[in-house]
This record gives sequence, C-alpha cells and structure tokens, in this order.
Amino acid sequence: MANRTIVRAALAVVQAALFAVAIGGQAAAAAGAQASIVAGGQAATPAASAADNPFDASAFDAAVGASAGPPSAAQSAAGPASGGAAALDGAAIGSSSASTVRTEYLVGGSILVSSYSVLPAGLSWYQSSAAATGRIFGKVSVPDYGSLYMSYNLSQGLFAAQGGTPPQAALLANPPLGLAAPTWAPAELHYSFDFGKRVFVRFGKQLLAWGPSRVWSPIDFVNQTKADYFSPIDLRQGKPGLRVFLPLGPLNATAFADFSGLTAGSLVFDPATATRFAGRLDATFGGFEWGVSAYGGHGAQAKGGIDFSGDFFGSAIYGETAFAPEGAGSSAFIQSSLGLSRSLGDLKDWSLSFEGFYNSAGADHAGDPPALATATPLYSGMWYLYAALAATRLPSSDFQTRVSALSNLSDKSLSLSLEEDLSPPGMPPLNLIASLSGGGAGKEFTWLYGDGAVSITVRTSIEF
Repeated sequence: MANRTIVRAALAVVQAALFAVAIGGQAAAAAGAQASIVAGGQAATPAASAADNPFDASAFDAAVGASAGPPSAAQSAAGPASGGAAALDGAAIGSSSASTVRTEYLVGGSILVSSYSVLPAGLSWYQSSAAATGRIFGKVSVPDYGSLYMSYNLSQGLFAAQGGTPPQAALLANPPLGLAAPTWAPAELHYSFDFGKRVFVRFGKQLLAWGPSRVWSPIDFVNQTKADYFSPIDLRQGKPGLRVFLPLGPLNATAFADFSGLTAGSLVFDPATATRFAGRLDATFGGFEWGVSAYGGHGAQAKGGIDFSGDFFGSAIYGETAFAPEGAGSSAFIQSSLGLSRSLGDLKDWSLSFEGFYNSAGADHAGDPPALATATPLYSGMWYLYAALAATRLPSSDFQTRVSALSNLSDKSLSLSLEEDLSPPGMPPLNLIASLSGGGAGKEFTWLYGDGAVSITVRTSIEF
C-alpha cells in the first residue's frame, strides 16, 4: 500500500509540476512588451528614457499592489524597500510633463502558475494541486484631473490529486481551487489627484504601505490583513478610505480615514461615529528613516507604533514596535520585530538575513487545533525567528539558492526550506521549493500535515 502511495504521489508531483511549467512557458511566450496607449493613437517610443516615458513600468510598481514576498537571492542583501505609498507619490511627481498634455493608459499584471504537493512522514496519503493566481490592473491618468486605478485578483485551479485519507483539518484549511471556472475578486479601486504637487489625495478601496519590516509587520494595523512575506504576489483586498499624503521637506505626513466600518450588511452608520483614523509621520535623520504611527476611532482599540530602517556598519537593519492599551473588548498588547541583512563575499553574491518577532499576546497552542485554526499564521506564538542564507551564483549565474529556517520558539516547531531560482536562457524562470516541517505533532507548523511532512512547490510567474 505504501509503495502504491509513493508511486501515485510521485506521479502527482510530476503532473502538477508539468502543468506549472507548461502554462508558464505559454504565458511567457505570449507576453509582449507592456501595453501603453496615448490618446489620439500616438504610442510611446522605445527610445524614450524612464523620465520621459510615462509608461515606464518602474513608475507604477507601487500601483500594482507589489508583493511583500521574499526577495530573490540577488535582492536579499538590499535593505527594506521603501515603495508603497511614498513610491506612488514619487511616481506621480516624476511622470508629469509641462510641455505635453495627454491622457495616459496603463494595463498590466502579475500571474503566478504554481504546483504544490505534500507528503506526510508515513507516506500514508498525499495531496497535490496546481493553480494560476494573480492580479490584473488598469490605470488611466488625465492631466489636471488625476488618475483612476483598478485591480482584480484572479485564481483558477488547473490540477488536483489526492491519495489515501488526508487529515480532515488539512482538507478544510487548504481546499484545492475549483477546476471548472476562474474566480475574480476586486482588489483595489481608487481615484488619485493632487493639489499643485503639494498635497496628494487617494480616495477609494486601497492598500497602504505601512512599515519597513518583512516577515512580521506589527505596526500595520491599517490594512485589513497583514502582508504575507512568503507569497510572491500580494493578493490582499484593499480597504475603503481617504488617504492624504503631505511631503514636508525632510518630513512626510500621511493621514487615512478608514471607511470600512460605515456599513454592515444593509445597515449604514453615521461617519461621525463609525469612521476610524490612522496617521503616520516619517523623517530621515542620523542615517536612518524613522516613523511614528497611530490608529483609533469610535469603537476601535487605540494603537500606536514606531519603526526605523537604515544602514548600520554595512548591514541593513530595521525594526517595528506596536503597542495598544486595553479597550474595545481587546486586551493590551506589545508586538515588536527586528531584522538585519548583510551581503557577504568579495562580489557580494552571498547574503545573510535574520528577523525576530515578539508578541505579548501570543502563547504556546500545541495540542489545541481550534486555537491554531483561528489564529493568524505566524502571530499565534509569543516568540519567532527567521533566518536565511542566500547565494546569487550557486552553482552558476543562472541559479539563485536560498536555505531558510522559520521557527515558532514558543511551541518549538519549525519549517526548513531549500529554494532554487532558475533562469536559464530560452526558458521561463522557475522557482523550486522543498520544505520540511518538524518539532513535534500538533504545533503551528505540524498540526495540518503532521510532524515530518514534506512539501514541494514548483512555480513560475510572468509580469506585464
């Protein structure tokens, strides 16, 4: 029986991987240059520089809802990316042209085709699936009026296989995507404009960049859900609200009115009592970027936070601390993260990174599946640690290798991963990940699939 399960599982892994590679190859072959149209039929010329070309992709990276996923081995030595709201504001400033008045259109997206397979330690069952997920966006900018941005998340199951009897918890927590029809969901829709390039306003459903940390983001109490560092594409839903960004020389100020509590089903509430507010001030001094954040409102727990990022003796260092008193039916808490990354070697082709996290409200939930099922992943314990070693040319320039460990120090469970990024000429880029979960049964990293479970992920992506 075990031999049959192994053979079937191996076939499922191969089939799912072939799906990912085949679909990714077709997508890469079909992808052309990023579409850009100028009103009146005038197309932007390839020879234009990024400063002169309003359709240059780098000017709109933040608008795509950029992934908070882990950097490639080549990028892991870089410090925390600024990006987000500030990058979008910078793009708005840099793409204006006094001599040319024209309507600009931009269409693009990111699509991830991946396969995922898992085997328990006893090889008594297996699960395998493949899917395409991603985000498609469109943006139109009208001089003196502003810009309208809209994005949709999409997902489509491509393959599914199962043998034996997986645990019921695993079936409920990670059901495969349906193969019949794709799923579409609006992610963001907002209108942006400015007053003389001095005050920048964004109104509508939106995601906000809030804090420099990578794996854990204590001070992001503004977005509906925290970013998943290990996901290559950010598929979160935006939050309805009004954002105002005010650059003040060495100081930047951001204010956000959160409208998500104005309705509940068919009920509509008074904005004077149902609107919640967030604010952030950030400035650079002493070689570091510093930030102070706050969030609160009627019926909401008041929260505050501080963060920093910068270079410290050749290493990129960053950190966040969030705190809240008891209120609105929630207990007081303190959360704090601290991270560091450093390039190694004469050619800087190796990098070492660490990030730790403390959560005063966390606990050891080993042996308590209901608590683990309802907890936010990576936030259920009190202490966590992530470490990674990456190489950009191992064994050649077409390979990027990363070895990483992620541990819940409270229940002593962990996940070990070996990751390879392959970009051989003439082929779509591939990302291969093999992971092992351990530390004992019934803990954060083992309660779904069991102690000693192995997972294999094969994925490729296309951006346009």
